[in-house]
Amino acid sequence: MADAYFTLVVWTRDTDMDQFKDMLESIDQQDYREFELYILDNNPSNQIELTIKEFFPDIVDKVHYRRLKKSTGAAYAYNIGAHFAEGDQLVFVGQHDRLSVTTLSSLNGKINELGDTQAIIYTDSDELVGLDRMRPHFKPDFNKELFLSTNYIGNFICLPVELYKRLGQFNEKAQSAYIYEYILRACFKGEEISHIPSLLYHVRGQALPVTKEERDRANYSCKEHLALALSYLQESGVDCTGSVDPNFRKWIIEYNEEHFRRFSGDYMFLRDDKVRLYTRKNAKKMYAYLSQPDVAVVGIRFIDRGFRVDNVGYIFDKEGFSYPAFHGKSVFRDTYEGLGTMPRDVSMVDSGCCMIDAKVYRMLHGFDTNLSGRDAMLDFCIRAKKKGYRTIVLPKCIGRYKVKNQESTQESHEYLLEKHRDFFEKGDGFYNSNLPMGLDNYILPGTEE
Repeated sequence: MADAYFTLVVWTRDTDMDQFKDMLESIDQQDYREFELYILDNNPSNQIELTIKEFFPDIVDKVHYRRLKKSTGAAYAYNIGAHFAEGDQLVFVGQHDRLSVTTLSSLNGKINELGDTQAIIYTDSDELVGLDRMRPHFKPDFNKELFLSTNYIGNFICLPVELYKRLGQFNEKAQSAYIYEYILRACFKGEEISHIPSLLYHVRGQALPVTKEERDRANYSCKEHLALALSYLQESGVDCTGSVDPNFRKWIIEYNEEHFRRFSGDYMFLRDDKVRLYTRKNAKKMYAYLSQPDVAVVGIRFIDRGFRVDNVGYIFDKEGFSYPAFHGKSVFRDTYEGLGTMPRDVSMVDSGCCMIDAKVYRMLHGFDTNLSGRDAMLDFCIRAKKKGYRTIVLPKCIGRYKVKNQESTQESHEYLLEKHRDFFEKGDGFYNSNLPMGLDNYILPGTEE
């Protein structure tokens, strides 16, 4: 496949010129040179245009400058940039952010890896505070349930022009959630969303909102994101409502529990007799998530003695071994990126208490009787995923084992590995490869809990 030609689109308004120059410098330092830069300017002066010509003569031939007549937001600017783009890939860059030296070459590598598949691509990121890089965000591959509650992807994406033409323009009514809405649109239309697990984008860090005006803006942004998530879910036939979390970093989707029927034949509720449940109405809560048409399995959070987490779902390594997520973490402390308390897609849940869609169970002919322990559940979740179904862990439902024994035999594991070797070699997409694998997981390398 031919190498990509990128159109970098930057919208400028209320620009900090020092940070803008820093952004331009990171573009000028790219080791991959097949790109053009489109700057759409909403500033009142021509300082942006003069800065480009004066300080960065090496990339003037790659820069297109356009002063915008309307000041209606980033979505409008991005649509203008996409309209005039000569490249086959659109990359949207914040005016004060930075790219890694290898950002464009890494994107080009991923595009070639995808072949003929048109996909929205996102990367890991960290934050710039002054001259320092901190708070790395090692993200999972596309996680639909997590994305419905928080924009963990951010606003840096690479979008094929062909896919942009197919999906349509950015929603210019969205003031802050224009990228979020576009990814939602792609998700619900079944388009590919791909991830590069590398720190290729550096977001200019911002302080938490402290003034009333800042809090009002953050609240509005969260409400806009929530409204878009609810809209797409409801259009797909999912009955749900939502609310904004007080920290303004996420929003809470509440699926309607009233459709639950205790003796309905459309689900299977599995519970080990050695498991004690600490929360109420667990079956109703789990069924509400299972009611989504693409969900096959819903599991819960398990705790252990000493108010420690036993697991919030499981992750697997390339040898097919599964590890309990967040194992040993205190239930009173926040987890990495808050993931331990948020509903999200996982590769596997604990079979000690879970709910399975009955039609999926029948379609897959149940559990493989050649497997024992956790291997049987992992195999079932993998087969469901291959058919396009999701497995969700629901942390607000909590259980605990009185006695736990889920050990698999060596024969079982060898059979599991042989059955899904190609799948395991790709790694667990819901767990970032930059984080440590094993019982001590979801910990930033070099840090303590």
